[in-house]
Amino acid sequence: MREISSRIELSHLQACWDGSGFTPRPPKDTSGAQRKRLFSSYADHITWSDPEQVSRAIAVFEGMLRAYRKEVEKSYAPEGETPQQRWAKTLEEIRRDFEYDGYRISDSLRIRRAEERRPDHEKTDAVLYTEALRVLRHARNQIERLPSTTRGRGEEDIRDVLLVALGAAFEGRCTAESLNGAGRTDLLLRIEDRNVLVGECKIWKGASKFEKAIDQLFGYLTRYDRFAVLPLFIDAARPEPIVEKATQLLANHPRCVSAAVPDDNGRQYSFVLRSPSPTPWDVDVAMIPFVIS
Repeated sequence: MREISSRIELSHLQACWDGSGFTPRPPKDTSGAQRKRLFSSYADHITWSDPEQVSRAIAVFEGMLRAYRKEVEKSYAPEGETPQQRWAKTLEEIRRDFEYDGYRISDSLRIRRAEERRPDHEKTDAVLYTEALRVLRHARNQIERLPSTTRGRGEEDIRDVLLVALGAAFEGRCTAESLNGAGRTDLLLRIEDRNVLVGECKIWKGASKFEKAIDQLFGYLTRYDRFAVLPLFIDAARPEPIVEKATQLLANHPRCVSAAVPDDNGRQYSFVLRSPSPTPWDVDVAMIPFVIS
């Protein structure tokens, strides 16, 4: 953690310690630059046999890891490596060090004794996103088995069917027409004050309209929204050419970083798109086609 301190802004580092009630004193280890010496001015005076002090120090380390993650994700990486992949490799190294002392670090950067049970609400955002996509695919399959559910209905009516499915699966934590970013997103799944899925529903009305939907979706995403979905409602006797066209538009989009191998069986198509921000971040975007004819 002392090594990590050298990559964290000085004010953030001090806030982590002060926020847990620690007071700096002259450091015993005076090697290194200003940030390492600041770290030592607190850490060198902790009584590590005192459970109360250790508990407060763990809270400091959690705050440091959150700040460190931002720095790692902003740093240079080899071509083709996403910020998330870069952080995953870094976190794995840190985890190994903590495991020597009998601690584990969750994906949400909580540090606990190895024997402590991991609560359900600490599932990673990626796992929750995967579960939400599974719910949407099952809802799609059932809608297509019962075409009267959506026949003749508008975009918002069909969206509400998906809202019911996600709300049932996630205990009512999915909302519609929710303010986020620069507008109101069609579907927003928020768990433990984190957005784990942002969705923009569209009825297929041609390539140009679909391209606008992609840009519209990014208008609803904020810096820490990393997972999105585009449910595409297709009212056509032969939906396959439309699905192919839509996937091509996403794959060829100027902000597309990568396209996963098409899942034609599950009819889910996954992409990574980079935000248009001056300090861009990558977003997983899944397109799920719904045949509503």
